[in-house]
Amino acid sequence: MCASTAKSIPMSILLADDDAQLAIFLSKSLESAGYSVHIALDEESVLEELKRQNYQLIILDLNFGRTDGLSLLERLRTEGLETPVMVLSARNHVTDRVESLNLGADDYVTKPFSFQELAARANALLRRKTDPALSILRVEDLELDPATRKAHRGDREIRLSPKEFDLLSLLLRHAGNTVTRQELLRVCWGHELEGDSNLVDVYVNYLRKKVDFPEDEKLIHTIRGEGYRLGKPASQKNAGEGQGGGPVRSLSIHSFPATPAELQGSAVSEFGLRTVVHSVAHDLAQPLTSVRCFLEVLALDKTLPATTASDLNVTEQQADRAIALTKGLSALVREVLPALGAWVPLDHLVNDILSDFSALTNSGMLTLERRWDSSLEVSSSPVLRRLLLLLLCKLVGRNTEPLLLAISAEANYGICRIGFAWKTAGSTPASDAHTILAKDINNFEQMAASLEGSISIIEERKVLLMVPCAESDS
Repeated sequence: MCASTAKSIPMSILLADDDAQLAIFLSKSLESAGYSVHIALDEESVLEELKRQNYQLIILDLNFGRTDGLSLLERLRTEGLETPVMVLSARNHVTDRVESLNLGADDYVTKPFSFQELAARANALLRRKTDPALSILRVEDLELDPATRKAHRGDREIRLSPKEFDLLSLLLRHAGNTVTRQELLRVCWGHELEGDSNLVDVYVNYLRKKVDFPEDEKLIHTIRGEGYRLGKPASQKNAGEGQGGGPVRSLSIHSFPATPAELQGSAVSEFGLRTVVHSVAHDLAQPLTSVRCFLEVLALDKTLPATTASDLNVTEQQADRAIALTKGLSALVREVLPALGAWVPLDHLVNDILSDFSALTNSGMLTLERRWDSSLEVSSSPVLRRLLLLLLCKLVGRNTEPLLLAISAEANYGICRIGFAWKTAGSTPASDAHTILAKDINNFEQMAASLEGSISIIEERKVLLMVPCAESDS
């Protein structure tokens, strides 16, 4: 049996993402964590790959090119695919996660994500979802069952010697990728054989005669100067392909649903603008996620000088700020479903808003201290939600240090007094309220007035917002 095979069996992952640069980076990072990864940049490539070979896991971006990731997921499950699917998405609302899980996703990871968390969740999912059928190695019509050590090409059984089995198993596990002669020699014969031994070439030739009959499509390919590859190249498209050409598909029913009122009169242009802004914000989050993951992986290098590691940490924090602001921009134009009543718990409202700033709360760049009664209910008007979102965006955008934000609220005679006080956790003082709100104070005042409320600066770093609230029963 191959040396160390029991310790180093790479699990096969299909990464479906139309952002080629992000896909390539994630692929390299996952491969460094011990996985075998293939990239698919469009739906056709996903379907072709799934016909061509087995995968133990599919990582699927929800905003998948001209197709919608949810539509593809629904199609795959309808056709009976049992492979575990992990969804990646910039959408972080409960309804998005619930819909994905209901359509057959096994996990849901929101962007931006920590690469270490992504790898850990992939590993946990692979341990939890163990379908014996997925352990059969397959490329095109060639199959090998590691449990029974039997191989078939189509209806033809292939009888293999132990060493041929080891070689074919290794090539299948790296299907689509070139495996060097040195790697084949090291894994299957051990470290003691080095140099220009032709053992690999001899045994691959034996294997080729059994696998590739004259009438068969050639599966074993020699890569001159490097080694051997089984099957077609793993990634057949470069960064520029798969991005254009062909008819542009209309927006999926899963994205940005319009209400009847929005599709009448002047509201059509407003809805279109909101959709475009939301889409551009999502597109901006993609490269920012790539940058953040790259910085995180780079920071894992223990040989970096302390000053470099510190600079990387600061830059990673700024990437988190940029991502949070991008998601905040998207949240400002996101469609809000009509409220079920006049009031909403302040807890729920704040939690909903903070979900778009998870990059900052998870990294410690934003810490919230809550000071209000959990039973407190405020106006459910979408204007209040946008006002709070905008205020949080301004605070995050104008403070580069980790921010400590205290929100206090108390109700009296149908009016809720919400106070916002902030300071930094570092040595640099936080920006004052006049600096943060100077250019936008009129807009804030108009929004508050539309709620029959008010907003005012009461201290250097404290703002008071007064809005209607539900009367207390006590």
